[in-house]
Amino acid sequence: MTQEEILAMKPGRELNSKVAEEIIGHLVVQDALLGDLEGLLDEDGSHIWNNLQPYSEDIEAADLVVDTMIRLGFEDAVCWADFGDGAFTEAEAICKAALLAKLHPIKPCQ
Repeated sequence: MTQEEILAMKPGRELNSKVAEEIIGHLVVQDALLGDLEGLLDEDGSHIWNNLQPYSEDIEAADLVVDTMIRLGFEDAVCWADFGDGAFTEAEAICKAALLAKLHPIKPCQ
């Protein structure tokens, strides 16, 4: 995925799925009855399933992205809510900055 593609993504299912997979490290599947699910791989090789989190739409879910990126060594993730100079909501900005940082190390706070 390119920088342009990331920046063009709208908040919602596609961006949430990409963040769950690329940043959080979860498998994302669509179930006919339950909808979009993300799964954490358990120690025994099975998945623990939960609804796909609204990372790009809800600041509390986006805070999980910030925490994950800090654990991965991106200390400046604490200021990513301001990425885009107001062009994005805080949650959307955090998600896009995280994906861009994984694509190639950047300084979204600058």
